Amino acid sequence: MTATSFAYKYAGRSGAVASGDRARLALATNTLREATFFSGDLEDVIPLREGLAALYDVAVSDFRYHPRDRTAFRAWLAEQDRLFLAGLAAKSAHAKARLGEIQLRIGELDRARAERRASFEKARRAYVQWAIEDELERSLVLDPVVTVHPDELSFEAFSRDQSSYARLAVGHAAFSRIDAIEHGTTNVDFSARLHDHFDRMRSYRATRFEIAPGGFEAETIAAMPETAKSVHEKKITMPEGWLAGFLQVHGLMSMGLERVELAPVDVYNVIRVIRARRAQVSPRSLRWQLAPGERTKILIEPFDVLVTGSPISKFHGPKERSIRTWGRDRLRVLERVLPLAERVQVFLAGSGLPSIWVCDLGGRVTFTLALSGWTDNDWVGGQAKFDLLTRRLPTNADELTRVYGALRDARRATDAEIAARCELGVEKARSALSILAQSGRAMYDVVSGLHRHRDLLLVPFSASAAIAEAKVAEIESSPKAKTAKEMIDHGGVRIIARRPTSMGYKLSGSARGESGPPVRPLLAVDHEGQILEASCTCVFAEKHGLTKGPCEHVLALRLAHMAKLEEEDQAKKKGSSS
Repeated sequence: MTATSFAYKYAGRSGAVASGDRARLALATNTLREATFFSGDLEDVIPLREGLAALYDVAVSDFRYHPRDRTAFRAWLAEQDRLFLAGLAAKSAHAKARLGEIQLRIGELDRARAERRASFEKARRAYVQWAIEDELERSLVLDPVVTVHPDELSFEAFSRDQSSYARLAVGHAAFSRIDAIEHGTTNVDFSARLHDHFDRMRSYRATRFEIAPGGFEAETIAAMPETAKSVHEKKITMPEGWLAGFLQVHGLMSMGLERVELAPVDVYNVIRVIRARRAQVSPRSLRWQLAPGERTKILIEPFDVLVTGSPISKFHGPKERSIRTWGRDRLRVLERVLPLAERVQVFLAGSGLPSIWVCDLGGRVTFTLALSGWTDNDWVGGQAKFDLLTRRLPTNADELTRVYGALRDARRATDAEIAARCELGVEKARSALSILAQSGRAMYDVVSGLHRHRDLLLVPFSASAAIAEAKVAEIESSPKAKTAKEMIDHGGVRIIARRPTSMGYKLSGSARGESGPPVRPLLAVDHEGQILEASCTCVFAEKHGLTKGPCEHVLALRLAHMAKLEEEDQAKKKGSSS
């Protein structure tokens, strides 16, 4: 996998200062990016403070397995071996007594030396910790992506283990006054020092919030001894798959997901059980027991502790479901925002698949946490390819340029609105938006259902380059996508039944590759073409389901259905025009 470098240059540092009944929170932006700024007075600082703190907790979190440091134990074990051998060498009683006296004296001297060196060791540990954190911020932690939209401020970040994605959306209604605004996307200086400043913010102070290139300038920084020099630069080398992580999140959010509504206390009860007990055996999962119109029940395994939701925790699906999700320890990052949350919506893709947790902090601030299926199956390098489930029709450079221009001008829009602006079919617009998401030029907001313009990269947009990269990435990420297209091209896919339902369509078909017997893929989609269910009689699907992405036969049936939808859409347009 190739790598790319992200350069950052800040004219100041992010931080917060307070004086009397007034405070100022300033986030320094990357001066190498496009001019993006925002300035206004916060109506209530607490939701923003807790949301940014939770975003930082996600950005620095790493829930991968880390072996214990056994350096001290090995040193103790070596000393015990030395004493044992010394005891074997002492043959007389007098020698053994003398050896005991010497060992006692050595112990006294070691304790005295440790006492005298205590302050030095404390300072040394503090320095090493500072050096580790500083190097971590400079070389590993990618500063959040901040986008100023016409209706909100959006902060996005991935965890260090790439298994958690967080998005903090702050609506303009959270500000009593907005003085300056320039739409665009940039990065902000996001350090441990800034996290310490969050805890100093108070609701009784009128707080000024700014996103600007300067942050805190040199004269302000001089009065803040814990803050480093004003000009702050760093260069981070990230795998190219980092961009793919955004696409995987977009692909998941574009799927037809089961929605569960919970009270904040329900989520807290789950976290409380996880914190109080340590699982020694498998499965370490949450089993969701869902029935239409009834309270949600969550069985925490392997403890078999059943958490029954509050009266508002209703399931909105059409039929009973039992779904198991893993990686539950990562929910602890929500502890900071749960006390302010009015409700929590959970979107489930299926057993072993990712989940999305949306915390509504009073209607004006929303915190979204997207968790991959399990910690090791991260968004960047995981095996579940949700981008393959996004709708894809062939898109040329002219169509993609028109869609990009329409989304950039509107900043936010539904796929139907983009299709109308560009005079394209809805399926064609969705395919173009998916390519834009893959190239880092767009994102999908699962809360509002809108596609939003967001440029992750500094280089100018090139439609031909984006299409070429999408084709290469699709082939490299999964040979199944290439095989599915070959099946379509060779006529190896046939739609046997295409039955409309209240939810959308149920499809059954026959698919056959170059070798092997034909198989029977089944597919359920909603009216918008989003995946609801998928299965196949092939060996891969029967073994893994969707946990490692769809099989090539499901992909091929989906492609045939998309082509059919596009034909029907074009036929309707011709009929209406005539």
